[in-house]
Amino acid sequence: MPTIIPKDDADSKRLARDLLGAAGDRPERVQTITVGQRMAYVVDDDLAAQIGTADYVPEPVPVKPPAKKAAPRKTSPKSSQ
Repeated sequence: MPTIIPKDDADSKRLARDLLGAAGDRPERVQTITVGQRMAYVVDDDLAAQIGTADYVPEPVPVKPPAKKAAPRKTSPKSSQ
C-alpha cells in the first residue's frame, strides 16, 4: 500500500480532499499516519494509481478574486493667497 506524503499543510488539505473524493463511498481506503511532524496518507494500490493518472480529475478549487483597493482620495488644489 503506497504512502503519500504531502509537501505542506495546504497540500495536505488538498490531497485529503482529492483522496476522499476519489475513494467515493469507501473512505476506509484512505488511512492517515504520522511521518515526523506531518500527516501522510496510506491508500490502496488502485486508489494511488487512480490519483496518479488522468483517470481522476479533481474538482476545481474556487479562486477568490483579489480584493479591490480603495481609490486614492482626491484633494482639492491649494489656493495660493
